Amino acid sequence: MLAHTRIRPFLFALLGLVLFTGCAVQGSVRLDPKDAEAPVYESKVIVSEDLDPPAALSPPAPVEPVEQEEPVETDVQADIAEEQPEPEPVPLTREELIDKLTQPIYFALDEARLSTAQTEQLEQLAAFLLAEENSQLNLRIEGHCDDRGTREYNFALGARRAAVIAKNLTDAGVPKDRLKTISYGKERLAYSGVSEFARTRNRRGELILKPVFEAPVSQQK
Repeated sequence: MLAHTRIRPFLFALLGLVLFTGCAVQGSVRLDPKDAEAPVYESKVIVSEDLDPPAALSPPAPVEPVEQEEPVETDVQADIAEEQPEPEPVPLTREELIDKLTQPIYFALDEARLSTAQTEQLEQLAAFLLAEENSQLNLRIEGHCDDRGTREYNFALGARRAAVIAKNLTDAGVPKDRLKTISYGKERLAYSGVSEFARTRNRRGELILKPVFEAPVSQQK
């Protein structure tokens, strides 16, 4: 009796296990890899007849070049430019000033007239001679001609050229006794030859500053 009581629970447990296993076998299907077919997926492209074909792309519109504006000077920049002082000219040394004021006076062919620039040069030379520190300086004015013409004609022309220079200086206030004029005609050419350049440089008036005048050429031994 005791043995049946111990076996009965075991039998109930075994019966339950058999029923559970049978249900599992009936609900599960195992496929053989050899017999299994891979699923096939079809993709369909749907074309709608109601849609219009895309319009052709038009070329892009040309882009107009952008004009660069020139920089405009502002009032501030203009004020700064106006405020900047101009550099002062470097003063000439005494030797440089004398060299500038005594540059030769060149004349046209057969002429004894001065240009405006030459007149201004002589006015500056007169101011230099009238300065107190230059009161002991005198001026020798030589009239020269080119190689053309007779000796007598060129002596007279050289004298007129020296005289017109002296007159401009005396008109500017230089005393006559501080000026000496002499004509060399064509006897002392600055350039030899008959080129136009040489002849232009020979028609001249020479300005020579001296503390005392030399004796005339006719009196030199």
